[in-house]
Amino acid sequence: MKKAVVVGGAGFIGSAVVLELLSRSYAVTVVERPGFNPEENTRLKDLDVKIVPCDIAEISKIPEQLPDGDSYDLWYQFAWEGLFNEPLLDYNIQISNIKYVMDAIKVAKSLGCTKFIGAGSMTQLELRTIEGQTNANDKHIVYKTAKLACEYMGRSVASKEDIEFFWPLITNIYGEGEKSPRLINTMIRNLQAGKRQSLSEGNQLYDFIHVSDAARAFVDIGERGKEPESYLIGSGGAKPLKEFLTELRDIVNPEAELGFGEMKFNGIYLSAEDFDTANLREDTGFVPQVAFADGIKRTANWIKQSNCQEET
Repeated sequence: MKKAVVVGGAGFIGSAVVLELLSRSYAVTVVERPGFNPEENTRLKDLDVKIVPCDIAEISKIPEQLPDGDSYDLWYQFAWEGLFNEPLLDYNIQISNIKYVMDAIKVAKSLGCTKFIGAGSMTQLELRTIEGQTNANDKHIVYKTAKLACEYMGRSVASKEDIEFFWPLITNIYGEGEKSPRLINTMIRNLQAGKRQSLSEGNQLYDFIHVSDAARAFVDIGERGKEPESYLIGSGGAKPLKEFLTELRDIVNPEAELGFGEMKFNGIYLSAEDFDTANLREDTGFVPQVAFADGIKRTANWIKQSNCQEET
């Protein structure tokens, strides 16, 4: 039986990957923080997975908690400290994340894994430009730089360890189970509550992919990805953000008014080529199955029925 380790497997994306791996008959080991109780987590409750408690700062200790001689095939790394609010801006936290990922690569190799799959961010691409490197209004630049460093350093460390390394860049993932203040989740909650939305003009290109499709892409990369390719996980249908958000509004609350242009866009305009997913399709056969409209309906229904609060 094929075996996979998923670090951060109780999170929004990680748990979706766990479900996809189980559907493909993998034995899955989930690494989560000490004190994590799967019975209190609706994402992993009743799933046939092994839970290993370990703080990512002590990731080198994971082999001590696994049976001697046990080997694995794939390692997925989703755990990341400081994703929101002040920790997102803390360079000490973000620099520590780089070390955690490098340590994880070495542990993955020691456990026999042939492939290491991390989780990059499309915002890394903004750092290619002078504007992206010097944007004083960009609160995420430390986070983006840490993600980029993981990609570059990770390839080097993995090469020395003789393990295949993949750092897929994520566009924007949304779907049922999302509780973070990311755009789609917040937009749906605000529209359901009848709150007015102030937005930028929305001319920047964007892409969104449902979490179930993203999970399939991650597992496809683990099974059929080819080094040294860099893959983008998205729908392949990028268009101006305004078009996505207008479609979302029309589904969730058609009477709501969207305040396009009421906020200034301080980001970097990416090109259509930046959103290209052709190599992912060609190498792995991945094709998205959930249309944006269907995904929004499913997500909005989940939010309404679950009545859970957004995480901050």
